[in-house]
This record gives sequence, structure tokens and C-alpha cells, in this order.
Amino acid sequence: MKAFLVLLGFSEGIVVGAGVVALLTLLDIIPRLCQITNSYGYLKVYELMLIAGTFFGSLFSLTNITFNLGNCTLVVMGIFYGIFIGLLASALAEAIDVIPVIERRFKIHGKAKYIILVIIFGKVFGSIINWTILKLR
Repeated sequence: MKAFLVLLGFSEGIVVGAGVVALLTLLDIIPRLCQITNSYGYLKVYELMLIAGTFFGSLFSLTNITFNLGNCTLVVMGIFYGIFIGLLASALAEAIDVIPVIERRFKIHGKAKYIILVIIFGKVFGSIINWTILKLR
């Protein structure tokens, strides 16, 4: 019975992972992220980090593996996590043309880079709060 549950969980993970990869591929999120940051030379690194982060994040959340690295390390990791998620969210938002719609609605033409920066900093500060204040309770 346990072998069946392991096989079922593994196959469900593959299906969900394939869906996420299909979404990222269809919307060209990683190349768009490279375009936003002017770092096309690091395209393979972005892809590798996305795969490694997803794998290890899933592994650590499904097992009881913990690290006691202190609050300073937690803050630094939270900043990097927030930067990456902010960049990924802004690339996704721009890929589905959310930012041009916001520019037209709020009549702030030519300010797309500031909208992207606000999204990024919002995700960074949200991650810092989540990883430090909320995790310490």
C-alpha cells in the first residue's frame, strides 16, 4: 500500500511539474526575465536555478530536514528569495501584458521600469516579513 502511495505522489508531482514547465515555456518567462535584467548570457543558469530551487524546496517541505543557520542567514535568504520571486512575477506580469494595462489605466506612460521595481521590492519586503517576523512566532 505504501509503495502505491509513493508511486501516486510521485506521478502527481510529475504532472504538476510538467504543467508548471509548460506554463513557463509557453509564456517565455525565463527568456523574458533575461531580457528584463539584460543577462541573456545566464539563461542556462536561470533555468538550472529554477529547477534546483524547485527540487530542493519540494524536498525540504516534504521531509523533516531542517537547518539552524541563524536569523542573519534567514534574512539574506529571504532577500534572495524575494528578489527571484519578484523578478519571476514581473516577467510573468509583463509576458501577459499586465504592465501596459496598468500604465494606460493610471496614465503613467513610460514608467514600466518603476512598476517592475515596485513589484520586486514588494516581494522582497513581503519575503523578509514572512521569513523573519512570521516564522519567529
